[in-house]
Amino acid sequence: MSLKDRYKLSRLPLAHKGMGEVWAAQDTLLDRPVIVKFVNAAMLDVDLVRRFRREALLTARLDHPGVPAVYDLGEHAGVPYLVLEKIDGVALTDLIAEQGPLPIAWAASIGAQVSTVLLAALQIGLVHRDIKPSNIMLHTSGAVKVLDFGLAVVRDDDRYSRITQTGQALGTLGYMAPEQVLGAPTDHRADLYGLGATLYDLLTACPPFDGTTTALLRHQLDSPPPRPARLRPDIPAVLDDLIHALLAVDPQDRPATAAEVYAVLAPLVEDLPPIPGVLSDTAHPVQAYAAIVGRVPQQGRPATTPAQQSALDVEQLAREVGEFQAAGEYRAAARLWRQLADYYARRHGDDDQRVFDFRLHAARAHVPLGEHDRALRQLNLLLQDRLRVDGPRHTAVLQLRREIEQLSSNRSAVPRRSET
Repeated sequence: MSLKDRYKLSRLPLAHKGMGEVWAAQDTLLDRPVIVKFVNAAMLDVDLVRRFRREALLTARLDHPGVPAVYDLGEHAGVPYLVLEKIDGVALTDLIAEQGPLPIAWAASIGAQVSTVLLAALQIGLVHRDIKPSNIMLHTSGAVKVLDFGLAVVRDDDRYSRITQTGQALGTLGYMAPEQVLGAPTDHRADLYGLGATLYDLLTACPPFDGTTTALLRHQLDSPPPRPARLRPDIPAVLDDLIHALLAVDPQDRPATAAEVYAVLAPLVEDLPPIPGVLSDTAHPVQAYAAIVGRVPQQGRPATTPAQQSALDVEQLAREVGEFQAAGEYRAAARLWRQLADYYARRHGDDDQRVFDFRLHAARAHVPLGEHDRALRQLNLLLQDRLRVDGPRHTAVLQLRREIEQLSSNRSAVPRRSET
């Protein structure tokens, strides 16, 4: 079949997804492969056509390399179609099915890239509302593409915010945020929930919630957020804490924005192993391009040599995390202090004084949250480390003992939050 005497479609559709069918095609005018997405003709009605067109407009409006390019929007025999960039890669659902739990560095890489897409969405007030493994693809270069904006809304813009149900659930159970399940208003933190569920899936090869619809909903809405480290103990604490926070039932308990998520994930993207049969085994232009863009200095920050970069970044991050904590963002600060500690320990060893300082800040950040038991657990672990390194009479050891004793005596007078 041919559209507009320009797009030559394959003999059979690639998939039946969402509102319609997806076909591989060749753009004969520009001589390039493309994807053509049709509205399902059997379900064709005014609401479905409007939803399809708004998906095209929203996808085109979100200008980011992690979103497929929109090439054309048209109609064939009364059925709307959308022409999109063809992505040479694999959906995360297939990647998990083929590879099982991904290496931690790869899960962090995928999550960090999705975070940048969500940051771009936040800038225009867009909420995707269906972030999940089947809506994310890994390109052969290692780049990530976020797909399917059929459920997206834009804050304060009625052209994009009104969706009439057409027999399709507005989201995916287990991946959509509790407020979305309950029909409450949503914002960008609903997408952070979907990212948390996706990260859990990538790291464990299991969805974070499972079971029949009723049991799944009860688990998702009434149980504490799951921790992937219970299934996979090698997951770093900072990553386990991040996913636990992203899956919080209350949006207020999730990270404030995707920038905070990116700050945790980016340092974990080291020594990415090859994925045979998925990633190209030759140098890719996208990788070379991204490597150079990553070296462009930010405005207002002095250029540094590679030898200076690590130390200066740590100092800058420490100042920024301190500002988070001073502003009352205690949970975010705790996660970021642990991230700094892990990052510094990988380069200087667990016994370095800065590692101890960062972990001490992380433990203290839980006290204003009422999480005294959690703070005490972390402080006692630090005490054991300092006893081993410095001995029982060292000033730091004596100060830490006093702090633990004082917190232990005060905790019964302060309401404690449930911890998992």
